[in-house]
Amino acid sequence: MNQNITEMMYAWIDEHTEELISVLQDFARIPSISRADLAAENAPFGPDCRKMLDYALKRSAEMGFEVKDHEGYAGSAWMGDYNNALGIIGHLDVVPLGSGWVYPPYGATRTGDFLIGRGVADNKNACVMGLFLMRMFKELNIPLRHGLRVIFGMSEETGMQDMAYMVEKKEVLPVLSLVPDAGFPVCKAQKGSMSGYVSIESGKDLANIYAGEAVNIVPPEATIEVKIPAGEMKKAIAGLDEKLYDVEETESGCKLIAHGRPCHAAAPWGGLNAIHLLMDALKRAPLKCEQSKKAVDAMFIFTDGYYGECADIQYEDPVSGKTTLNIGLARTDGDRFQLHIDSRMSIAADPDEMQAKLAAAAEKLGFRADKLSNTKPFHLPDDHPAMNALMNAYRELTGRDDKAYAIGGGTYSRVISTAVTFGLSMKEGVERPSDIPESHGGAHQADEFLHITSFMKAVKIYASALYNLDQAM
Repeated sequence: MNQNITEMMYAWIDEHTEELISVLQDFARIPSISRADLAAENAPFGPDCRKMLDYALKRSAEMGFEVKDHEGYAGSAWMGDYNNALGIIGHLDVVPLGSGWVYPPYGATRTGDFLIGRGVADNKNACVMGLFLMRMFKELNIPLRHGLRVIFGMSEETGMQDMAYMVEKKEVLPVLSLVPDAGFPVCKAQKGSMSGYVSIESGKDLANIYAGEAVNIVPPEATIEVKIPAGEMKKAIAGLDEKLYDVEETESGCKLIAHGRPCHAAAPWGGLNAIHLLMDALKRAPLKCEQSKKAVDAMFIFTDGYYGECADIQYEDPVSGKTTLNIGLARTDGDRFQLHIDSRMSIAADPDEMQAKLAAAAEKLGFRADKLSNTKPFHLPDDHPAMNALMNAYRELTGRDDKAYAIGGGTYSRVISTAVTFGLSMKEGVERPSDIPESHGGAHQADEFLHITSFMKAVKIYASALYNLDQAM
């Protein structure tokens, strides 16, 4: 890469760091949980996402870029050749807040070398970075063979209907897009996914189960109403860890509350599923209704383990690793309890076969399988033309020789065939705030944070990566 251009880009980024962080704070202070249940015309993901997209397009236009609103599903900002562009695809929707925050969830609080708030790292930082990198190329007048384009997604956290819409409507997409929604260096493989619901009759002793706020998070809390006196329930669970449970008296018996630990569904072994804790307690309770006992036993089995053992879908390959299974939501549906399935399947597994196995295992336990669907895995070959351009940009700035990797999480690369996931999380040098609990700080956790120094290093890697791609393609 041309040394003079590199020095110019890095100097520009250093000079604009504070401005970039300020704009990111503005973005992160706008609530933008994707809510398809609140859909309206040109707002398929609800009013908050509509407000967020309007703001992003307004700021993009103020920076001098062309903009396009894709009917509320997504937005685009670009410079140069729209039909021959390199892209950055980020998402402006965020996961629900959860509880227990130390800092204001939408405060985007600056404290030392950190920003703390929902969306500062997942994934509004990527969208703001894309806008500033376009400004950099424009203001430095660096000659490019391609246009540059930032695409703002609005439902990445709730099924990627935004990019599915772009594909279905045959919208013009960049010739190659980078997705800054994982870690460095290049993500060469993403597992396939399976989602849907199973439900089971609750019986007369159980009512009103509620657990989880997002399908892709291990649920940190679960509650259920039980027709057992509070005293009897407390006696039944006396041998369990008392910190994990609360029992509240009700008119018809008691409410049992279980406290787990959240984490991303792609790595469920890092969490503690509150639904499973709830069922563990109820197995010890003196339930009288046989159907209620059957429901508890079935849900206990179905929420046990991380790798799909309950459904006989364990699968592993050397590139992407093990299949995982998370039950992230539990809700009452009439006289039935409904559980949401989130499985990340190894790239060597056949998604249709895994779906059939899970449905059969669920039905054997007494569940009814509803609306199961799957997506195919993503795999970027080592000889893809983007691989060297991206890996070299990473190596030049970090001096590291990390290898391309696979993940269980899903990014837009799974939907957009010409998209490659690259960064933004760094391998080393990432500090964390000292005043938040160890269980806080991750992308889907309370007190989500961004280490500014590490982030700005990632911005420089992206600047080099875009230039390398432009010259290589």
